[in-house]
Parts: sequence; structure tokens; C-alpha cells
Amino acid sequence: MMNDFLFSDFLEDQTTYGALQAYWHARLAFLDGQCAPYLRTAFANGQPFYDGNPIVNLADRNASKAARIVQQCPLEFGPCYTSFEQAIELADGDGHRPAREKVIVLTLTADSAQRAEEELRAWFMPG
Repeated sequence: MMNDFLFSDFLEDQTTYGALQAYWHARLAFLDGQCAPYLRTAFANGQPFYDGNPIVNLADRNASKAARIVQQCPLEFGPCYTSFEQAIELADGDGHRPAREKVIVLTLTADSAQRAEEELRAWFMPG
């Protein structure tokens, strides 16, 4: 596995962080119209968290499925990739309803990005 980390200074540089978000949005554009964000990524005053958790969050409310990518600092964690599923509740009108969430935790390389994209494609577009 290659350790050519992409956007490695995303936690220190807000411009890089924005470019990283655009990178993920472009990679996952096949989910546009099917999924929408479900997690808050900014403080009440609108200031983004800039912490990589999540760098991406998507929910398909019709399928009761959600996913988020937590991006780690490669200098601190080195190459890593793990994923798991858990039960969550998605906000739905005035209440909440049960859903399944796929969580992917990674440091970003071309290989880990491809793996995450394939995993999310299979998660949201089974069959």
C-alpha cells in the first residue's frame, strides 16, 4: 500500500480543508440527489469544526441508511483504514427513526479513497 498521503495538512490549513471537502464531494457525486448531510459540521455561529470528524456525512433517509468518513491526521496515525456499522437514529420531521450507519475511519491516500468510494457505493447502491 502506498503512503502518498493526500491533503496531509488539512487540520492545519483551512484552505486545504476546503479543497479536501471538494475532493470528497466530487468523488461521491454519484450519490447526489439520493443522499444529503445529516450531521452538524459547524458551531452555532457558522464556524466549521475543521476536525475531519466527519469530513463527509451522507444519509439516504428513504433507505434508513447513513454514512460518514472520519479522516485522521496521517502524521499522527500513519496509514489506517477501518470501517464498521452501527445503529443510529436519524432526525425525521419532529422525531427520530432507526437507521444503520456505516463509519469509515481513514488516513487519505489514493488507495484508501478508492476503497471508501467502493464501500459507500455498495452501501448506498446494493445490487
